[in-house]
Amino acid sequence: MSDRQMKWWGWGAEGEYLDVSDKPYLWSFVEQVTGVSENSPKTPLPDVEKIDFPPQTLNRAYLTAIARDLRADQIKTDKMERLIHAYGKSFRDLLRMRLGIVEAAPDCVVYAESESDVEAAVKLAVEHDVVLIPFGGGSNIAGSLEVRGANGRMVVSLDMKRMDKVLEVDQNSFTARIQAGVLGPHMEEQLNAQGVTLGHFPDSFVYSTLGGWLATRSAGMQSDKYGKIEDMVLSLRMVTPIGTIVSRTVPKCSNGIEVNRVCIGSEGILGVITEAVMQVHKLPDCRASYGYLFPTFESGAAAIYECVKCECRPVVTRFSDLGKTALSFAFKRRPKGLKGIMTKAVMAYLKLKRFDQEKVCLMIATFEGDRKMYNYTRKRVNAIYRKHGAVNLGTSPGRAHERTKYDFPHIRDLCLDYHVMADVSETSTVWSNLLPLYYETMKSLREALSAVADPYFLGCHISHTYHTGASLYFTFGCRMQKGREIEQYLFIKKAVQDSFMRCGATLSHHHAVGVEHLPWVAADVSPTGLKAVGALKSGIDPNGVMNPGKIIPSESPLKDWGLSEESIANFRGASR
Repeated sequence: MSDRQMKWWGWGAEGEYLDVSDKPYLWSFVEQVTGVSENSPKTPLPDVEKIDFPPQTLNRAYLTAIARDLRADQIKTDKMERLIHAYGKSFRDLLRMRLGIVEAAPDCVVYAESESDVEAAVKLAVEHDVVLIPFGGGSNIAGSLEVRGANGRMVVSLDMKRMDKVLEVDQNSFTARIQAGVLGPHMEEQLNAQGVTLGHFPDSFVYSTLGGWLATRSAGMQSDKYGKIEDMVLSLRMVTPIGTIVSRTVPKCSNGIEVNRVCIGSEGILGVITEAVMQVHKLPDCRASYGYLFPTFESGAAAIYECVKCECRPVVTRFSDLGKTALSFAFKRRPKGLKGIMTKAVMAYLKLKRFDQEKVCLMIATFEGDRKMYNYTRKRVNAIYRKHGAVNLGTSPGRAHERTKYDFPHIRDLCLDYHVMADVSETSTVWSNLLPLYYETMKSLREALSAVADPYFLGCHISHTYHTGASLYFTFGCRMQKGREIEQYLFIKKAVQDSFMRCGATLSHHHAVGVEHLPWVAADVSPTGLKAVGALKSGIDPNGVMNPGKIIPSESPLKDWGLSEESIANFRGASR
């Protein structure tokens, strides 16, 4: 798995795609919300050989020096390697690839196989003034892998996937020392063989690495139980331009500013994380996912809050509003035999209970643990859900979710095939602000979408919950305007991010800053907080060789982001 790469133009490996043959409701739903049908013309992929690349800058002194430390098969400068490592998987990244636009690309790809390889790559980058961008699975959707600020220097993509071992599991302490380049499935295979799990399962799990999770402060589907990635780290090692940061493996400490937290979320602008000691957990004895229908979004949110207040939560709580519920049902397989009869019975029951089908919302809840805890939590949560009007649909929707939970990124590829935009923006806030934030952001997104498209799709779900608040995850889509695709997308993206800032939420709960969220960093962390980040950057990386142009915005961030005031005015004027 260490050399497994995603296709350059989309999600997943070559040959992987979203199979819609068993989803009979999907195309009618897509046509309803975008106006595009299965018979609409598809957009062909560009010929790789005809894609214009920026001129390749090769620093011969750097290449000669690093060839003394690494084998020839660890250093690659061919076009396909450059293409695969040019971008991540943000909507803007994929759209540019589909249009055959490669505005910037690394000049060389180096495959690290040990920490000494990383130290050599970083040390020589400083000596020869070469830009270095750490690369894990390539799944980042915030533009964190894009080449920015090279200023004529050679750019090296440092691919970490060959550093893919679980080095040690301490069964007494429930810790595991793990190399940063390991992909999610390969890591879990190694941990499961010793009876433990990390418990971190983001949507990108199949194609993302431990180092990427740490560098972007990732959240997994089961963060309700296990926490976000920063909650799992005991210690780490990060190679920087001024040396290697090494923290001590202890459960908690009081030793000044925490070095782990300086490294986690740094998105490669300070150095390269090579390994970490993570807390792990015994594999659960029991696990099952259930589906529930709530009469309204508000009733489901109230039920989730009561579970949190009572300290009785599922390990996964995924609650969809009307729009996302409709998408989930459109994703279903066709029910057969008894299942079909049961579905009709459920609909009749909902009618009997006077559920308004224009407001009904789907909850997926997963329970796990030893048998006693599993049964206790499930029964108590069920009672709370019933109190708020929920109908238990059993395990069938839960099994469907488990079967397809890593498929959703493929939907963007399907949409792009038909020149349809599909993307997400997520945030977090405290409980008292959750519904006001939801209402305001949905209003802002409706206004922006209606200005640039008709019809369109809009939905939201609560994806992660905590003692003090939760994450809201918005999904939107529409047909793209030929020749104005990027501007159209950024106009919508700006509306949602502006709403987050107005409402006191954060710019991202787990997708990172990269370049896609640069215009909102100062508002989020405060101008003084941004100065502190800048001081760290200049102190650890004084020559600016580590992934420049990320996290710290320019003096004109919105313009550099790609959206002009003229474009904003034009879209708004067209809507009037």
